[in-house]
Amino acid sequence: MRSLLTGVTSAHIRKCPFPHIVVPDAMDPALYNELASSFPPFSRIGWSGPQSRLPNNRRYAMMAQAILDAADLPDCWKDFVGLHSGGDFLAEVAALFEGHWHPDLLDTLDGRLTGHGLSRLDLATPPENQARIRQDARIEINTPVRDAPSSVRGPHLDTPNRLYSGLFYMRAPEDNSIGGDLVLYRWRDGPKGSITAYAQPPDSVEEMLHIPYRANQLVLFPQGINALHGVSARHPTPHTRRYVFITAELGQDWLRVPMTGQAA
Repeated sequence: MRSLLTGVTSAHIRKCPFPHIVVPDAMDPALYNELASSFPPFSRIGWSGPQSRLPNNRRYAMMAQAILDAADLPDCWKDFVGLHSGGDFLAEVAALFEGHWHPDLLDTLDGRLTGHGLSRLDLATPPENQARIRQDARIEINTPVRDAPSSVRGPHLDTPNRLYSGLFYMRAPEDNSIGGDLVLYRWRDGPKGSITAYAQPPDSVEEMLHIPYRANQLVLFPQGINALHGVSARHPTPHTRRYVFITAELGQDWLRVPMTGQAA
């Protein structure tokens, strides 16, 4: 199996409104179809109770370690999440975005993203027993939308201990829903409140770019004070929004609101 970043170079980096890549057809079609056709049902990610009780437009996740430990999931999924939550992939991301990493992150990691202890993120393991950098490639879904359009999450920054965020979209062929695109934002007048807020006030940000929720498409970006993003409103639909969230994080927060004059 090849990485989703195979063939991606710094020339693919888009800098507005913050550094990111968008890779259509990121995976070989045959392998993508193998993954998509064996995408776990909700009963493996959420619960096995009545589907009529599904919460509206809610996120559920199955972490990489749980996928690797699952006896009933096919090898293609184990190979995929193993690769994208491993050290080789971290090195690929580090090299791809060289020159775009936040200086505070580099200071925290002694100037480099590689060469540190690595583990897969495991919520069952005490934080003190995990490595310095914890990676994950977890299956995530957003449940169907009832009644009225809604966004699963508005404009926000990811957690302040994160290194990067990747979204590998796996939209089902029958999914004809409207919305659910990734929206990139910029600050109107810089960050002023809590950067850990679940959603930033709408009047504090400005929409800059919509990236379609499209099958076999990867979006990936480094964490930073300007890496504002959210999900556009999904209209009522019986379909589930499907993707893999690929990330790495530290055991400590490093991102903070910059002081006046400090580079963002």
